[in-house]
Amino acid sequence: MARSLDPKKIKSARRALEVLEFFQGDRTEATVMDIARSMGYPQSSTSELLSCLVALGYLTRDRAARTYKPTARVAVLGARVQPRLFRDGGLLPMMDELAQETGAVIVLGNRVGLEVQYIHAVSPQQSELRLAEGASAPLAHSGLGKAVMAGMDRNYMRKLMHRLNAESAAEMRVPFEAMAQECDQTNAQGYAVAREGGGHMIAVLIAQGCVEEGVALGMLLTDEQFETRRDYFVQVLRGAAARLAPAPQRYVAQRSERAPVQMMG
Repeated sequence: MARSLDPKKIKSARRALEVLEFFQGDRTEATVMDIARSMGYPQSSTSELLSCLVALGYLTRDRAARTYKPTARVAVLGARVQPRLFRDGGLLPMMDELAQETGAVIVLGNRVGLEVQYIHAVSPQQSELRLAEGASAPLAHSGLGKAVMAGMDRNYMRKLMHRLNAESAAEMRVPFEAMAQECDQTNAQGYAVAREGGGHMIAVLIAQGCVEEGVALGMLLTDEQFETRRDYFVQVLRGAAARLAPAPQRYVAQRSERAPVQMMG
């Protein structure tokens, strides 16, 4: 029999993760009141939570300034997840470069159930568009989500669309046949596109693990950018995806062709 989860423990875990996510972007340090006001938490429980995170080594406290900031432990937290992109690769610096080079909002998304979550976004200062990190969009109505779905096995996608449509309002339902056709188009042209975030999102799949996973990279463009310079943005995005692709397996093949090591016995 499944054990029910303690709501208090769930609440505490959620708040701890939300505090760590608070420091994403330009926030480098904050006071108790900064975090309490932003999150809508009571000051007393926020102070207790921050003290706990300090004790665990995830935050450090400047006693003179009465501010908190993340430690290096946060930087390596989860670094083994998708190591090709995060631990060994240059994905996040590349996103900064792309935003500066193109003037577009660069977005990293990850499939979470029936939605895609914006896990990292870089917005140029001059951009009129913004996406909130941690926000989500319906899988079948997001450029990032469509890029992930295009890499799925069709039988699995059929089951997924059945679940998605069963839990969606009537106007948000998408027939499987229509989605399959759009996925075919995505694979043929090399990118997905959707009206999203006040503009147009173009996206490509950059990592596919098991069927429950999928990481996509996208560019959120204004209507003018999309209509007048789409080919340029698509070329840059596909070039970025190529840079993130796994290296050829030639080295592994060469190693396998070497003479076997003689074992001494």
